[in-house]
Amino acid sequence: GDPQRLCMGPKFGETMGFGGEGQGKTFDANYRALDQYRLKMRLVKKHAEPNLETTFLGHPVAMPVLVPSVSGVKNMNNAVSEEEFQRGLLEGAKLFGTVGLSGQTPSHADRHPGMDYAEGGVLIFKPQSQEKLVEEFKEAENAGAIGVGVDLDGCGSTNWAAAGKAVYRKSPEELKMLVDSTPLPVVFKGIMCLEDAQAVVESGAKALVVSNHGGRVMDYGQGTAEVLPEIVSHFKDKITIIIDGACRTGYDVIRLLALGADFAMMGRPMARMSLAGGPEAVKTYLEFVKSELRRAMLMTGCDRINQISNSILVSTRISLK
Repeated sequence: GDPQRLCMGPKFGETMGFGGEGQGKTFDANYRALDQYRLKMRLVKKHAEPNLETTFLGHPVAMPVLVPSVSGVKNMNNAVSEEEFQRGLLEGAKLFGTVGLSGQTPSHADRHPGMDYAEGGVLIFKPQSQEKLVEEFKEAENAGAIGVGVDLDGCGSTNWAAAGKAVYRKSPEELKMLVDSTPLPVVFKGIMCLEDAQAVVESGAKALVVSNHGGRVMDYGQGTAEVLPEIVSHFKDKITIIIDGACRTGYDVIRLLALGADFAMMGRPMARMSLAGGPEAVKTYLEFVKSELRRAMLMTGCDRINQISNSILVSTRISLK
C-alpha cells in the first residue's frame, strides 16, 4: 500500500495483476486516507483483557475482521487452481473463527469457484444479469452459505471485459429485486458515496462494503477511509458497514473501526497467504492480526469492540491530493 511500492503503472492492454488501475492513484489514495490517522495512547484505567469477539450476520466471530472476496489466480501466475485458492480463504477463515467471503472469476462464470466450500461463508458474485444472479443465489443457499452478495464495483472489471463476459451496473430497483429473491442476507460491495449507500440501505440488504476494488477498477478515485466517516454518519446502526482498502495489520483494523466501520477486510495479504499455504496460512495471518488488534486495544484503553471510537484517533491532516 505504500505509494513508493505501487507495483503498477499504465499497462496498455496487458493484464493488470494486483496493482492499481492506470497510474495507481486510487490504490495510493487508500493508503494515504488511512495514513493520516494516528492512535492516542491511553493507559491509566483499570486493567481488563481486551475482548475482540463480535457477531457477523448473527454468527459469532473471534474479531471484527473478515476474509475478503479476492479472486483471480490467473493474475498470480496460476500458482494454484482457483478452487484451491478459494478453499484457502474460506476454510482458513473458519479455522480461525471468522467468516470468509469468496469472489468470482470470468473463467468460473457458470459456477462460483468457492461453491464447494461455501458452508459458513458468503459468496460474492459479479454483477451479471438478474436472472443469472438469482440462479447463483439459489445455488449458494443449497451449498450452505450464510450470505450472498454482489460485487457492484465489478462492473468495471477489465478481466471480465477481456473474457467477453457481460457485467452491468445495477439500479435501485434491481438491488431490491435481488434482496427479495433470497432468504439469505445480502451484501453489496463497492459503495463509495452516500447516494449508493442510501440505495443499498433502502434495498433491504444486511451489509454494505465501502470499497473501490483495491483501486483496480478506476483511477483517481477517493480512498475508502476518506469516504467512510460520511457514510457512517448517515447509516451507522441501519446496516452493517464493512470496509477494505490498504488494511494490512491490527493497527489498520482498529483505525478503521474507530472511523465507524463494523468490520474490516484485508485483500492482498489474504491472497498471499492462501497461495502460500492454504487454510493454515490464512489462519496464521489472522492470528497475527488478532494479536496486534488486542495490543492496540490495550494501549488505547479499549476493553471491548464497542468502546473503539474516533476518540482514540488523532488526524495528521495529510493532504490526499
